[in-house]
Amino acid sequence: MKNVLRVLGIAAVIGLAIAIFRAVRQYQEDSVFDLTPATNNNPAANGGQRGSISPELLSMLADPGDKGPVELMVDANGKEWLVNRRNGYRYPIEDGIPIMLLEEGEKNKDESLIQK
Repeated sequence: MKNVLRVLGIAAVIGLAIAIFRAVRQYQEDSVFDLTPATNNNPAANGGQRGSISPELLSMLADPGDKGPVELMVDANGKEWLVNRRNGYRYPIEDGIPIMLLEEGEKNKDESLIQK
């Protein structure tokens, strides 16, 4: 009986050590992402390209209303938009994330963007 309790005690200590080791390793891996520098969306710093939306992502995005392709547009203030030239809807891009909601497109509709 004494030997069984010793084996169980040793197994518990080993299990606790493994759990602590894994927790420390996970904390270190998560900390690496906290220390990465923020990306710079300044076009001059990126060689003249804005870089907020990759061409691959842009080719996959579609207007939620008519499921057609959208194109990237930058207005005079430097704000980026995804534009559907078939209905004039503009979808804002905030911090590199396109806001592709029908309500946003309707709210930002621009009749001058419609191609006939």
